[in-house]
Amino acid sequence: MNKKLKFIIATSLAFLGTIFPQKISQAQIQEKIIRKEEITVAVREDVFWFGSREDGKRTGYCVDIAYALAERLSATGNTLNPIRVRFVTSTVQSRWDLVTSGTVDLECGPNAILPEREEKYGVYFSTPFFISATQILAERGRQEEDINTGNGVVGAIRNTTTVGDLEKVFPEEQIEKKFLSLEQGMDALMDGEISGFSNDGTILLGAALERNLDLEKNYTLITVNQANGRPFCSGYGFILPGGKKNLSWQRYINDFLANDKKAQRIRFDWLLDGLSDNSQRLWEACSKD
Repeated sequence: MNKKLKFIIATSLAFLGTIFPQKISQAQIQEKIIRKEEITVAVREDVFWFGSREDGKRTGYCVDIAYALAERLSATGNTLNPIRVRFVTSTVQSRWDLVTSGTVDLECGPNAILPEREEKYGVYFSTPFFISATQILAERGRQEEDINTGNGVVGAIRNTTTVGDLEKVFPEEQIEKKFLSLEQGMDALMDGEISGFSNDGTILLGAALERNLDLEKNYTLITVNQANGRPFCSGYGFILPGGKKNLSWQRYINDFLANDKKAQRIRFDWLLDGLSDNSQRLWEACSKD
């Protein structure tokens, strides 16, 4: 990882530490979790690095961070037994309802932090734990040329921020937003149904690696830029229950992300160490003033 990126990451973590001091009162911990000695966490299964399946087992940043959070809750809550983690599978469509219905205590995934989403769905977001930007995965050659010349059809998952980003750049007839999942969109791209498939660059990179696509020779990632030349950047945050009564839970999570040494190590190991050239470029572009 280059020195500039290390400085950006170190500075952002230090800044969070000043906002969320390490001392937090016992009253701020959710009584339900302590009483049940169980935390329920929603995690995707289709997003490389964040939440997926390997040999039938859940793996990814969100899985490890959930266990680390349970450990911290056990220690700060003085429970008789260690707090268990119960996982629920979330999707792009179900993540909001899982949180607002009380089915889960939080949802972890590549969730773009937007104030209008908090208002629309009645949730809170945590502070960001990663940054990415909207890109398009396309086959080199004709597909790439069609997109760059404004002739190709670009697919995206419906009801996502990606669709909104594309609508600011492409005419309506060049956007196919019928897809319900990452897998559907990737299949359509492989079958030639669309010229490119759009999502956050980090997610597309993981999907390409899972399918063994050659990003040096056969495929490429095209950054979608705004009119000012800047990428459409997204900070990722946990989805948390909304309402004033849950502000203490949001503060607890933010403190955990900012100050817990294990949480910081998990973030580094999964999302920052050996960051790809593509992700480094996006991170740096999105971190500029």
